[in-house]
Amino acid sequence: MTNAKPIRLLIAALGGEGGGVLAGWIANAALLAGHYGQRTSIPGVAQRTGATTYYLEILPRDGSVQGAPVLALNPAPGEVDVMVASEMLEAVRSIQTGLVSADRTLLIASTSRVYTVDEKSAMGDGRLNPERMETVARQFSRETVIADFAAIAASVKAPLNAVLLGAISGSKALPISAEHFRAAIRDGKSVEANLRGFEAGLNLNGTRVESAEIVTSAPPAIEANLEERARKIVPSVASEIAVEGVRRLNDFQGPDYAGLYIERLIRFAPKADGAFMRELARHLAVRMSFEDTIRVAQLKLREGRVARLRRESNANEGDLIVVAEFLKPGPEEILSMLTPGLGRAMLRFVHRMGWSEKSFPMRVRTTRFGGFLRLKMLASLRGWRPRTLRYAEEQAWIERWLSLVEQALHLDQDVAREVVETARLVKGYGETYKRGHANWNRIAAEIVEPYLKGGLAPAQFADAVLQARLAALADPDGARLDSVIGSLRNLTERRIAAE
Repeated sequence: MTNAKPIRLLIAALGGEGGGVLAGWIANAALLAGHYGQRTSIPGVAQRTGATTYYLEILPRDGSVQGAPVLALNPAPGEVDVMVASEMLEAVRSIQTGLVSADRTLLIASTSRVYTVDEKSAMGDGRLNPERMETVARQFSRETVIADFAAIAASVKAPLNAVLLGAISGSKALPISAEHFRAAIRDGKSVEANLRGFEAGLNLNGTRVESAEIVTSAPPAIEANLEERARKIVPSVASEIAVEGVRRLNDFQGPDYAGLYIERLIRFAPKADGAFMRELARHLAVRMSFEDTIRVAQLKLREGRVARLRRESNANEGDLIVVAEFLKPGPEEILSMLTPGLGRAMLRFVHRMGWSEKSFPMRVRTTRFGGFLRLKMLASLRGWRPRTLRYAEEQAWIERWLSLVEQALHLDQDVAREVVETARLVKGYGETYKRGHANWNRIAAEIVEPYLKGGLAPAQFADAVLQARLAALADPDGARLDSVIGSLRNLTERRIAAE
């Protein structure tokens, strides 16, 4: 019997990050150091609803232990000494469940993010606030080692789990020397890369490391005067967004299209402040670079994307990787590449025949010549884009949106700012695009256009647009938006009756 207590360590890692290997290294290093150790794991759930967790208990063999100790199989809230999270949301989840405690737990967490399904499928920007998550992590743990470990791993071309092992060793939280950890690594595979990652994590010394620069392919050459014009036409607080918009749209369609972006901003620059122009420039650039079939092909062929996939798959130098793209275009995505007249006629025929819900699943291996050529041919249609139905529809929508913003700006800048923000509803493609577009049309037709003619004070008008937008984002199917519009209509009718 002994009163000695084990050191309890919990690891939360996503699929493919080598959490099991990391737990194995720690357990083997503990045995090499002469300690008792035990590890267990609980599989995670698919689609980012939970990480796989690995639990270890390490009991130093100091002579006070008589016989083999009994170690626990799972962690208990408030009893974890070291928590290791390969991603910031997993660190916050461990805090929420009480496994990280402010009086006991050393938290080693990466600031890197792998977005959940809910974050990616939100109608607006569904990403969780990274600053708030980090604040929570620091507030509810005894001590923290927080860095972008994924960026460190990429910079030294090593696996993430090896960098995390180095950080664990550097924290001195376990009675295991760095040499015992190195010995555990040497007993496995990819020794050179893993040792390189271990040393990078070991030498971190608690320093906060920001995200590494993402390698991307060079954008097409752009006329310098376009960027200079963008800087001159908007206040300084909005200039960087405007310049980035010019670069994005030059890549999307070319310098003439980037010039159209500038001309559209010029309409508003003399009438609005810097904060307003910053948001307008951002939303306008996003909407002008809409996601049609040609754009999807462009993005999937980026050189930087292949480099990122190689990093995520932990491919070594010289390894071959296979990238399979799963595409499922529907009739609207395909026929929108035709001219407006022909495209609309074909879509009417498709709807009449009941084929509008059909799709055409495709599996394209872009790392093979045939698959690469198919996407390359689609991307090469960039010059044809201005003749397509989708282009015509997007430009008509943009002009209607800008017209409403301009009219609202004559009334009140706060109202105009809320009309600008309604662009958040229109995004993506397929069903997401159609639902967002339908909700935007309802807000424009039933709130913005009627009340631009009067009937509400500016503050009430701005709040009405805000509440309608939030309702549409929270419920893309439109039930909440129905309620907001109904309430607004009742309010107006009561006011008229009272007058």
